[in-house]
Amino acid sequence: MSLIKNSFYNIVGFAIPTMIAIPSFGILARWLSVEEFGIFTLTFALVGYASIFDAGLSRAVTREISIFRFDKNEKSKIVGTASIVILIMGIIASCILFYSSASLTDFLRVSDGYKDVVTESFKVLSFILPCYLLDLIWMGYLQGIEKFSTVNFQKVISNSSIMLLPVIFCFFDKSILYATYGLIAGRVISVSLSFILCKDIIYKGSFRFNHLVFQRLVKFGSWITVSNIISPLMVYFDKFLVSNLLGSQKVAYYTAPAEGVNRLINVPIALTMALFPKISNAKTIEEQRSLEKISYAIISLICLPIAIIGIIFSESIMTIWMGVEYGVKSSIILKILFVGYYFNSLAQIPYTILQSKGFSKYTAIIHAIEIFPYLILIFFSTQEFGLVGAAVIWSLRVFIDFLLLLGFNYKVRKKVLI
Repeated sequence: MSLIKNSFYNIVGFAIPTMIAIPSFGILARWLSVEEFGIFTLTFALVGYASIFDAGLSRAVTREISIFRFDKNEKSKIVGTASIVILIMGIIASCILFYSSASLTDFLRVSDGYKDVVTESFKVLSFILPCYLLDLIWMGYLQGIEKFSTVNFQKVISNSSIMLLPVIFCFFDKSILYATYGLIAGRVISVSLSFILCKDIIYKGSFRFNHLVFQRLVKFGSWITVSNIISPLMVYFDKFLVSNLLGSQKVAYYTAPAEGVNRLINVPIALTMALFPKISNAKTIEEQRSLEKISYAIISLICLPIAIIGIIFSESIMTIWMGVEYGVKSSIILKILFVGYYFNSLAQIPYTILQSKGFSKYTAIIHAIEIFPYLILIFFSTQEFGLVGAAVIWSLRVFIDFLLLLGFNYKVRKKVLI
């Protein structure tokens, strides 16, 4: 029952910010130009792709904390070591984005009239990356000790701020730069709240580096690092490729429905966040199978109706949400992405099980198998069939991803639990 209870907490933690995000995106789509709004949605992808610099540490922290949950001294070493390493990685990520902002603007084929403001927005955005990565580590600690009510209290406030503040800032100046200022302010609130919630363990760890703890984190996180490099590329690259091939004037018609579907994937993630520490601590195969069955049942009961409703009413959804122009041009994209959404939801379970039991190398192998065929297919499909081609290949990729994860999970199920 604790799995269901923790999943409920997680869903609430995602549901409230999503209820704020939906009208917020609708307002921004009307206040900003189509091109500015499309680029602004890509700023979320840029921050998300910065998770490659997490190097698997946040996931490793959750697992280590779950294993050493009764050892206060070890927990402080884990958090302290991970925090100092991720801070260094965050500074590196920040420098890379800052100095490559102009090149990124050119790659996205931004119109001449928006180049300067978009480049400035990317430079401003770069300063928040260390805070974002620290936030992942501290939230990983809270998930490891299964404080899901606390985790979701933080998520409700921080994610609501991240979605609402761009609208508030744009009230004073309707531009992508001010929307980015709002996004940054939301991220500052998020990391500040995480610090307050974790301050006791942070003070105990005192940002001290422990070599043995670092070795353990890297041993588990090394394969996750491979996934963290490849997976965001597959999740976000389609949006950047659309902008590069078709121009940033059209990218919003793809990123708007994609962002909506991306928000909804938080529903199955809410379950697997609760599943991860329990699977990590499972003592028998029977216990693991029981948790797995419950997880598939919950996800199917919730996510399949969401996908069906989204497919049937896609045009109405996009029109009411973003406006008539988006309803006409983006509804077919939303239909296709919702097909992939259901299989992507199911894939979260075997993905979580493999990583929680220490088989992160298999998820990395799967992503390595997928990456080159996916990039080749989405390039030619987008070039030949435009936005629809990109959406079809994305949905096909997540379906294949689910099948591969399912197969690898079955393969390792009878291995000795570790």
